Amino acid sequence: MPVFDWQAASTQVELGERFEQFQEAVRQRYDDEQRRLAYVALTRAKHKLLLSASFWASQVSPRPPGIFLQELAAAGLFAQELPEAPLNESNPLEGLEETINWPLDPLGSRRAIVQRAAEAVHAASVELATPWDSDIELLLAEQKNRQSADSAVVIPERIPASRFKDFIENPEAVAKSLRRPLPERPYRATSLGTLFHSWVEQRSKTSSLPDFVDATAFELDGVDELSRVSQDEQTLAQLKRIFEQSEWAQRKPVAVELEVNVPFGNSIIICKIDAIYEVEGSQGTRFEIVDWKTGKAPKDAADLELKQFQLALYRMAYSRWSGVAPENIDAAFYFVAEDTVVRPERIYSESELEDRWSSVTGSMPR
Repeated sequence: MPVFDWQAASTQVELGERFEQFQEAVRQRYDDEQRRLAYVALTRAKHKLLLSASFWASQVSPRPPGIFLQELAAAGLFAQELPEAPLNESNPLEGLEETINWPLDPLGSRRAIVQRAAEAVHAASVELATPWDSDIELLLAEQKNRQSADSAVVIPERIPASRFKDFIENPEAVAKSLRRPLPERPYRATSLGTLFHSWVEQRSKTSSLPDFVDATAFELDGVDELSRVSQDEQTLAQLKRIFEQSEWAQRKPVAVELEVNVPFGNSIIICKIDAIYEVEGSQGTRFEIVDWKTGKAPKDAADLELKQFQLALYRMAYSRWSGVAPENIDAAFYFVAEDTVVRPERIYSESELEDRWSSVTGSMPR
């Protein structure tokens, strides 16, 4: 956001210069916002796109075609050239202005009718019988039944392994979210993590890089906000450089992005394992599960305790899927941004996972 740095000015002249700089920054910010809005509008059309503009509005002189129309015309996207001036020499909308009272009355023209109805309700006796008594009783009973049904918590049939720790850490909050599910806003960190995981997956399969890594801003259709594309590309490039220097760079995984759905209690745990490596040692062949993380490493032992549930589920899932004994499978987190490998000293066994799951789901408020 533009900031008017008036405190740094020591003279009236400097104050004027800083104000002009602030005005220019505001204008540039406005142009950027308009361009982003235009990009979204232009790229969301499924089949056809209709562009329209007007020379006249409420101003005295006609305005020229907008900068975006001019740029599209220069790109040769129009069959005809843009007109440079309107057919009308004077504003045809002059004198057609409409005025309204603000703020608007939410009831509008119905206010008098609603007012009379409200007064009649207040004046009526609560004991007075009406033709609608039976309907009212049915509606109240229906409302009571709905409230009773809403209070019950139904554990989802499919649960991502990354969400398992939420049930363990705060079952009350999970129960509340299940009763009143709300759409979640997409977070930048989630989009960046998806880009990095896709790059690692492609890297393990081919020596060439995926197209989106070197794509221009306008080719990244999966990112809605153009202001974030450049920043995300820079951050992604940094994550790539760190990964290329890590212990995983020269190792070939036996599997990447392996999805295993594991029956667990009355639910199915969705385990999407980032990478599995085969490790040859003095005690024979072992396997190591690695989960890439683009966020921050655990801040303390309690945080790691919760995060390791995900690794424990992955180990259980891979053991069931591959037939490899759990004791021959290790698991680790790699926090790429911090170039930190975290190998929990203890990972829950399948029986411990089942005990924790049954104790939590059995105690969830209903």
